[in-house]
Amino acid sequence: MKKQAYNGLVAASLAALVLVSGCGGQAPGQGPTEVNSYKITATDTNVQESFNGTVLAQNSIVIRANVSGRVVEKYVKGGDTVKAGQALYRLDGRQYEANLASAQANAARSSAAYQNSQVDLQRYQTLANEDAIARQTLDTQASVAAQNRAALEAMEAQIRLAENNLQDTVVYAPFDGTLEMDDVDLGTFVTAGQTALVTLNSTDPVYVQFSMSEAEYLEYKKAHRSVDGEVELKLSNGEIYGTYDDNHKIVSTIKGRIVEAAKNLDSGTGQLILKAAFPNPNHMLLPNMYASVITSGETIQGAILVPSRALLQVLDKTFVMVIRDGKVEQVPVTTSGTSGKYTIIRPSKDGKGLTVGDEIVVDGLTKAKNGAEVKATLLSKEDIEKGN
Repeated sequence: MKKQAYNGLVAASLAALVLVSGCGGQAPGQGPTEVNSYKITATDTNVQESFNGTVLAQNSIVIRANVSGRVVEKYVKGGDTVKAGQALYRLDGRQYEANLASAQANAARSSAAYQNSQVDLQRYQTLANEDAIARQTLDTQASVAAQNRAALEAMEAQIRLAENNLQDTVVYAPFDGTLEMDDVDLGTFVTAGQTALVTLNSTDPVYVQFSMSEAEYLEYKKAHRSVDGEVELKLSNGEIYGTYDDNHKIVSTIKGRIVEAAKNLDSGTGQLILKAAFPNPNHMLLPNMYASVITSGETIQGAILVPSRALLQVLDKTFVMVIRDGKVEQVPVTTSGTSGKYTIIRPSKDGKGLTVGDEIVVDGLTKAKNGAEVKATLLSKEDIEKGN
C-alpha cells in the first residue's frame, strides 16, 4: 500500500511539472523576465556580404646563401622584424679571402705580361716603320699583346667573382619584413642555393585571400562594374579591422581593396579566388590569421534592420523574439546580408513576419522563452552601435 501511494505521488508531481512547462515556461510566483529590447526600423541599406579569408604576406621568400660555408655569425633570431639590407648571417669567409688574394696575384702577373707585350709592340712598330724588321714579326707581337690583354681581362673577372663570393658570405634581408621561426643555428653548414637559412615575410601591406561562389560573384558584379572594389575586414574576435585609441575603442576603419582576381573558377571547388590588399602599419595582421572580407553590394530600399545579436539560430532556422502585449512571441525570419551591426530581414511572403515598429528582444534570449512575460528596457540605436 505504501508503495502504491508513493507511485501516485510521483505521477501527480510529473503531471504538474508538464502543465507548468506548457504554460510559457515561467514558474508560478516568478515576476517578468528582464530583457533589453529594440524597436525595429527601416532604411535604405547597402547589403554587405562576408567571405572567409586567410591573411598572406605580400612577399614571402626562403632566404638561401649564394655561397657555401659554415655559419659563424648570426645577427637575428626567429620572429625578429628586419629592414631591407640588414645583415642576417655571416658564413666562414676564409676560403673566399684566399681565392680573392690568388685572383689578385694572377691578375698582377697578367697585367705585367700585357704591359711588356705592349712595350715590345710599340718598339716593333717603330722598327717596322723603318723597314728594319719583317711585317710578320710585328703581326706576331700584336697577337701576343692581344692574348695578354685577354688573359688580364679574364683575371680581372676572376677578381670580381672572388669579391662577390666574399661579399656573399654575409646574407642580407632583401626587403622589410618579419622572420619566421625556422632560422638555422650557428655552426650550420650551408650549401649554396640549397640550405634554407630563414623565411622572410613582408608585413605592410598584406594580402587576404578569399573566394566567392559563382552565384556570389554574379551578385557582386551587379553592384560593381569592376572586381577591384573597396572592402573591409572583420577579425576572428568579431571586431572590424581599424585603428584604436588608448581605451581599445576603434577610431577609424582601415579599408582594403581587391587587387587580384582569378580569370577562371577553380576546377576543383568551383570558387573564384581573390586577394585584397590591406595596410598593416601596426603589424596586427599576421600570415595565416583567419579573417572575413566584407564587401558592399546592392542597396535595398526600406530594408528592415535587426541587431545581429537579436537573432536566435535553431538548427537551420532563424528566429527573432518579438514582444507583444508584454509577452514574447518567437517569429521566424529570413535574412539577406548584413550592414554593420545589423542583419537585413527579407519581407515574409505571408505578411506575418516583422514590421517596422515591432519591439524585439536583443539581450536575454536564453531567459525569454516563447510565451513568457518580460520586462523590457528599450535600447536606442546608439546603444546598439556602441555595443551596450
